[in-house]
Amino acid sequence: MRLLLILLFIPFLSFSQTYNEVMSISSLDMFKKVAIENKYEFSENDEYGWIIYGLDMIKDSIEGNKASQWLNYNKTDDRFSLVFSIKSINLFGVETNTDNTTYELIVKEIKEKCKYYKIQNYGGTDYVTYTCSDSSYKGKIGFVIEGDWGYVRHFPTDL
Repeated sequence: MRLLLILLFIPFLSFSQTYNEVMSISSLDMFKKVAIENKYEFSENDEYGWIIYGLDMIKDSIEGNKASQWLNYNKTDDRFSLVFSIKSINLFGVETNTDNTTYELIVKEIKEKCKYYKIQNYGGTDYVTYTCSDSSYKGKIGFVIEGDWGYVRHFPTDL
């Protein structure tokens, strides 16, 4: 009974991407591999060159697709971003913040395994960026939280 009560208060998490998978994204093919192997569903190719996948996606042609996590890849300049809801929902349907979200786990490893580079602005938002020696991509990796979303973004060297 006590074990059941403990399990009720542990939030359900979707352990999808890992730090190593993020470091492996070096091309559109590797991006799609990470997305598909982690059960993301194709959402769309938008007019700006972004290929978009969503996790646990609910398709809605009127209000737009909704998902708890998004993976985006830009074919034009080979950059990618990962977008995670930083809220978890427990068995009672209550939203809670947690330090064990996929976003937090990836960011923790970035901070442990990579070297701080600088603050870099993208679209009016400041990201903390790192250089990761074990990455397959060229450039830096950055992260930030805005509202209920955590962003991990690739910054190519020529961007």
